[in-house]
Amino acid sequence: MFMLRAFRALLKLVGKYKGGFNNAENIVLRELELKFPDLPSKFESFTILHLSDLHFGCIPEIEDIVLKLLNNCEVDICVITGDYLEGIHVPINSTIDSLRKITEGINTRHGFLGILGNHVTCHMVTPMEDLGIRMLINEDYRLHKGSDCIQFIGTDDVHYYYTDQAMHTLEKSGSDTSIALVHSPEIYDLTEKMGINLYLCGHTHGGQVCMPGGTPIITNLNRGKDFYSGHWQYRNMQGVTSCGVGTSGIPVRFNMQGELLLLELHRG
Repeated sequence: MFMLRAFRALLKLVGKYKGGFNNAENIVLRELELKFPDLPSKFESFTILHLSDLHFGCIPEIEDIVLKLLNNCEVDICVITGDYLEGIHVPINSTIDSLRKITEGINTRHGFLGILGNHVTCHMVTPMEDLGIRMLINEDYRLHKGSDCIQFIGTDDVHYYYTDQAMHTLEKSGSDTSIALVHSPEIYDLTEKMGINLYLCGHTHGGQVCMPGGTPIITNLNRGKDFYSGHWQYRNMQGVTSCGVGTSGIPVRFNMQGELLLLELHRG
């Protein structure tokens, strides 16, 4: 906390704080097409809205920024890969109110899936499920369209709270196209061994404060540091690490934008 306060004071001293805050508010919607050779035919052009690291409260009315960017577009499903609170020890009521705006304002054909992160509390699970967000806490969920199916597998946070239960959950990967929802990219290799097709994560904020060109100063990763942002491939598995919607610690960004990700699945 001392280092964050010192960094904030330094930015204000050199006149960079306001610019960094404006950068943090400049969130973008990125679209990405992903191809899988065995994608079930009924899931051709299936769309996934991927939100991560919302950190409600870090940027005022961030939920309104999200909804404005989406402009009432309809997606097949929305997945949220953790971190909802501004800090660890803050009341959850305002965060639940912000999530309510998100769930009421985003048009989805198949609803919402969520997982926990490190900036969250287990006391949020029931209120989030009351909003219609199906929380996957070391659980899997199969979405059927006729005889075709894709599988979502969600784990608890693997950065601070890793247990073997996360791996036991990933072992449930079947012959369906499988998508892992994990807060950080740190178990990329173990997940690939389980035959997962797609790994969706966040946690890193893309570095949040980066050198010119986007090289992060800090990724907050113990492993998998090559996968701190963007679309990546590890052996037979694709992955996408979101740069996050909100900010962590201090509401600024430099040389890295916050983002919503709209993923479209194709067979190929």
